[in-house]
Amino acid sequence: MEPANPWSSERLHTKMEQDGTQKLSIIGHSLNSKNIYKNFLAALDTVKLANIRIEVVTMDRTNDSQAQEITEDKRTNIDIERAGGTDRQRTPDKDVGDSERLEPRLVDTSTTSAPSIIQDTPATNINGDKNSDPDVNGTEDREPLSAKSETPVDEPHKTPIPETPIPEELTQTLDNSVESIPIDMHPTGKLVVTTAPSPHLPLVSSFNPASSRMKRGTAALLIAFLAIIVLQGLTIGPTQFLGTQGWASVLGNPGTQGNSNLLTNLKKQMTHAVKPGSTATVEVQMTPEQYIDLIVNKMTLDQKLGQMMIVQFTGATYSLPISTMISQYNVGAVLVFTANGNVVDKGQLTSLIQQMKSGSSTIPLAVAIDQEGGPVDRLIDLDGPRPSAATLGATNDPKQARQAGMQDAKDLTSYGFNLNLAPVVDVTNIYNSQMDGRTFGNTPAQVTKMAGAYLQGLQKSGKVVGTLKHFPGLGDVSTDPHLGIPQLTRSKSNLEAIDWAPYRALIKSGNVHAIMVTHEIVAALDATEPSSLSPKIIQNILRKELGFQGVIMTDSLTMDALTAYATMSQAAVLSIEAGSDLLMGASSPDDVASMFQSIKQAMSTGAITQQRINESVHRILMMKYAMGLLPIPKN
Repeated sequence: MEPANPWSSERLHTKMEQDGTQKLSIIGHSLNSKNIYKNFLAALDTVKLANIRIEVVTMDRTNDSQAQEITEDKRTNIDIERAGGTDRQRTPDKDVGDSERLEPRLVDTSTTSAPSIIQDTPATNINGDKNSDPDVNGTEDREPLSAKSETPVDEPHKTPIPETPIPEELTQTLDNSVESIPIDMHPTGKLVVTTAPSPHLPLVSSFNPASSRMKRGTAALLIAFLAIIVLQGLTIGPTQFLGTQGWASVLGNPGTQGNSNLLTNLKKQMTHAVKPGSTATVEVQMTPEQYIDLIVNKMTLDQKLGQMMIVQFTGATYSLPISTMISQYNVGAVLVFTANGNVVDKGQLTSLIQQMKSGSSTIPLAVAIDQEGGPVDRLIDLDGPRPSAATLGATNDPKQARQAGMQDAKDLTSYGFNLNLAPVVDVTNIYNSQMDGRTFGNTPAQVTKMAGAYLQGLQKSGKVVGTLKHFPGLGDVSTDPHLGIPQLTRSKSNLEAIDWAPYRALIKSGNVHAIMVTHEIVAALDATEPSSLSPKIIQNILRKELGFQGVIMTDSLTMDALTAYATMSQAAVLSIEAGSDLLMGASSPDDVASMFQSIKQAMSTGAITQQRINESVHRILMMKYAMGLLPIPKN
C-alpha cells in the first residue's frame, strides 16, 4: 500500500530508485549530519540576532491541483534560489516585513541515518528575495536545480554558506538530541518541529492562529453571560455589585444567606432517638428564651445584622430591590407604606406580602404597617374608614377601643401583616398638626386606659404585635420631626408624671413587645443628642428606669430631625450604641449594604460588640416568637 504521507521515507526511496538516483535526497546528502546542524544553527543564530520568528512552511493547501504538482516535484528536487553565489544576510537593525521573514538555510546531507529537521521551505529564497514568494507573486515557478545553477547538488563547497561560530556545548547538545526530534505535519499544512533539541534553542514556532479561535457558540454564551452581569449590576447599583458581598451576588448566590436551613437543622437537633436504631424519639424541653438563644448562636453576623433592619421600598410588585433586601440581606422586617405605592387593591397587597414572606427563607419576615385609623388609615381604600384614636378616646369606653384593636388585627391578618406600628401613647398638651387626631387623650390616665385596651384587642389573636410610640413623647412639642428637630422642654419630673406614665403602666402589664423612639432633643436629659441617638434616654430611662426589655425601634433615620446630626449609616451605628434594636430607614440594597459596612467598622474598633448585636437579635426573635413566627418545635 502506498504511504499516505508524500514526504515519508518510503515514498522518497521509491522515487529515487525509479530515477536511478542512489543517494540523492530532497536536499542532497553530500555533507555529514554534523555539518548540517552546524549550518542550520548558523542560520538560526542569524535569525535570532534579527529577533525574527522562524516559520517553516511547506505549502499552501488551498489549491488541491497545485499542491499535487508540488508534491511530485518535492520528491526529487527543491527550489533554492541563490543570487550571485552568496547569501544576503540581514542585519538586526533592519525592519523585516511579513513577506521578507528569514528562513533557515538548507544544506545537503550525505547520509540518511539522521532525520532532516526541515523537510521543505516556502517559496521565499534563502537570500530573502521576496519576488519568489508565492503569496506575493501568486504562483510558484519551480525548476530543477540544474536549471537554476550548474553546480551539482552533491558539491555544496562551490556555493559555501557562511558559518557563524557555534559554542561547542550547543553543538554537542544538538548532536546528542537530533535523533529524537519529531517533525509533525500541522493541520494548516505547515511542517513544525514539535520538540526543540535544546530548551534554550527553540527551532520553530508551532503556534496556529486558527486553532486558538473561539467557537461562535462559546463566544455567544460568554457574551450573554457578561450581559446578564452588567444588567444586574446596573439594576442593583454599584455599592451592592462592588461592595462587601462581591459581584457574584448578582448571580443569585449572595454571600449573606449563610445557613438557609437553620431552623430545620435546629429542629432535627432538638429531637433524637432514645436508642440507636429505635424509632421512638424524645423531645428536648426548653423555654422560649433558650430556643431563641440557640437560634442566635447558629446565625452568621450578616444574618444578625439583617434582622436588625426594617426596610421600605417603592412600587406595588415584588421588585428586584425588595427581593434583594429580603433574600440576600435577610432583613428582619418590611414596612408597607401607601405613600410608596405599595398598596393598590386587596389581591395585589395579599400577593405582594406572600411573595415577600416566601423570599425570607432563613428567619420568618415581620411585615409592618402603621394602621392607626383616622388621619393615618393606610387601608381606607380597601376596608373603609376606621375610627381614629381621638374618636375612641372621646368615648372613654375601653370596650370600643378593644374592639377596634381586634378589627384592625383581623384586617391586617387577612393580608399577611403581623406588626402594627400603633397605638400612639403621646399625651397631648399643645396643638401639633402632625399629631392632630392621633392621640387617645390629654391625660396620662386616659391614654393609658384607652391605648391599653386597644393593644389588648390588637394582640389577642397572637398573630399581630403592636408598637407603642413616640418615646420619650411628642405631646408637648409643636415641630414635626419629619421637618425639623423638636425641643421637649419639660422637666424630668413632669416627663415621668405625664409623658412616661402610660409607658410605665403598659410595660408593667407585660403586654408590650415593641416601642418606637422618636427624634427630639430632651433638654432635661440630653441637650446635645437626639433622643434616638442618646444612651442617656434609651439605656438609662427606657431600659433601666422603666424596665423595658423588648424591642426598641427607631423612627425613620431619614427624617430631617436626624439628618442634620448624622448620615443614615452613621445614625445606624449611634442608634445601636444608644440601645436600639430595629433600625428603620433603608429603602434600597445600597442603603442596607452601607449600614452593614458602618456597623461592621464600628465592631472592628470595639465601639459595638458581638454581644451587643446578639442582645438586639435575641429581642427581635422573641418578638417574632410572640407573633407565632418562631414556635418551639414539637414532635
